[in-house]
Amino acid sequence: MAIPWYIPHKRHIVDTNEYKNDKDHDSMSRNSDVYPVLTTTEGKSYKIKEFRDEAKRPWWKFFDEFEYRDSTQLTNQRKWYQWFEPGATPQEKKLILKLDFLIAFYSFLAYWNKYLDSANLNNSYVSGMKEDLNMKGNDLIKTQVCFTVGNIIFELPMMYILPRLPINYVLLISEMGWSIFTIFLFSVKNLSQLQALRFFVGAFEAAYYPSIHYVLASWYKPTEISRRGALFFSGQFLGVLTAGLIQGSVYDTLNGYNGMSGWRWCFLIDGIISVAIALVGFLMIPGTPFSCYSIWLTDEEILLARKRMHDNGNDISTSTKSFFNKEDWKKALGTWHVYLLSIIQIQGFNSNSASSGSFLLWLKSLNRYSISKIDNLGAVPPAVGIFYVYLVSFGADFTHKRFGFTIFSFLMNFIGNVILAIWDVKESAKWVGFMFAYWSWSQSSVFNTLISDFFRRDNNVRAIAWMIQYIIGLQSTAWMSYIQFPTVQSPRFHRGFSMCAGFSMGFVICFSFAYLLYKRDERREALENGIYLYNSEKEEIPDFVRENFHKAYPDKESLEEQIYPEKQLIEDQDIKKSTLSSKENLD
Repeated sequence: MAIPWYIPHKRHIVDTNEYKNDKDHDSMSRNSDVYPVLTTTEGKSYKIKEFRDEAKRPWWKFFDEFEYRDSTQLTNQRKWYQWFEPGATPQEKKLILKLDFLIAFYSFLAYWNKYLDSANLNNSYVSGMKEDLNMKGNDLIKTQVCFTVGNIIFELPMMYILPRLPINYVLLISEMGWSIFTIFLFSVKNLSQLQALRFFVGAFEAAYYPSIHYVLASWYKPTEISRRGALFFSGQFLGVLTAGLIQGSVYDTLNGYNGMSGWRWCFLIDGIISVAIALVGFLMIPGTPFSCYSIWLTDEEILLARKRMHDNGNDISTSTKSFFNKEDWKKALGTWHVYLLSIIQIQGFNSNSASSGSFLLWLKSLNRYSISKIDNLGAVPPAVGIFYVYLVSFGADFTHKRFGFTIFSFLMNFIGNVILAIWDVKESAKWVGFMFAYWSWSQSSVFNTLISDFFRRDNNVRAIAWMIQYIIGLQSTAWMSYIQFPTVQSPRFHRGFSMCAGFSMGFVICFSFAYLLYKRDERREALENGIYLYNSEKEEIPDFVRENFHKAYPDKESLEEQIYPEKQLIEDQDIKKSTLSSKENLD
């Protein structure tokens, strides 16, 4: 029986693999046939796009993350304000715009929905749920931990699922599951029922976060992905923001209606919204270029997407290896990435004070605002946080400084938590501290997609390594949050804010070290990106360079002209100034 066109199913596309003959993302400016080919002693062949003399390397190139991945020609063609990569064809631009709608826009909707269903617990707690369910002591933080534990346990199967099962079907089951259990929350009678249902909400939400990151990294290049991630993560802040606004509005209009408290109505309304978004996602998410389930993309667009990922060095295999492949586990566990990134993830996950509900608890402790006013004021920090997300994500893409903007966000988070840890400051300073708390989340779309980029050469290894370090970071919040933010210490969580500040600075230090290792690895892999490195000050210029220089650079007269033109231009300007100065002195 034929599958109806409107049901997403796997596309069987004849792939001639013609694009595999040319790994060249500078083909828009030069015919790849003119590139000299280097064959190593191991029998590997590389098309050389650029000969680069490291002796002429300017010091500031250390801060160029794509120094050993992009040719100087491509780097000079890029403009910071361009939405598309230089030389993108009309077909590629059309494909990217489609992906922006199908993936980026949907991920925004779904993440808004996810955090609408997650953040409503804190809003409900200050809107009557505490009294209705007779919650005492640390019951709030214990309930938050139940959600996290469910999330952690069900993250484990995702290492297996991500490269193997249709992601649009996985997300449909996931979203429908957390939607149904969110609806059930309106009927809870006691704390035990609340915690049990929150466990299952967290369990079904487990698939969403890694699935979206996997999809984004499967369709977008590293110079494109952070901007799309900004749209994705702004949904998180908008979810927290609207959870408060909806709770405040529902409390004013529906509290007591039909014998139900306002917070119960809020869970019911949020769950119904979630069901609708789950159905939308099933129709929109296209899977991956190599296992595509889209009814919106043509065969030509899917093949073009595969070529784009091939040019970036991604794993382009359409078959999936065994999950228990020893070589893949050895690759995942045999490098520095998993170990250092796991430490960084622990620090990143536990540097956030906003998710504790500390701001709402502080507002309530002032005994100055009504319940609806507290819910509405709770929307202010995440509203400011949306600005942080776009600043960090667009900045990372446009300047190609993913590490730099991630580090900047944690420095700002450090400042905010130091203010809150001191506590005995003016009330206006406390507001600044609570506003800065959302810097810790602002880098997520940059940091997590960067991790996917580390493992781009093997999809199986990427799924294993990404999930290992993510789960290690996530599991730490289940017990660390209880240490940091026990409800009985509300609203002055001195230990919590101090630890968040410490973790923020630890993140900055460890991530800076990760950058050193990243640059080392990228330099080692420069040849795979078509960049031949040598150092004329430490060695004789290789014969291969001399023999093929004019083939690679037909418009250059000598070797000295070819690399780092920006440094050569500065040197020429200095010589010109020196000459003019000497002439003036003679005159």
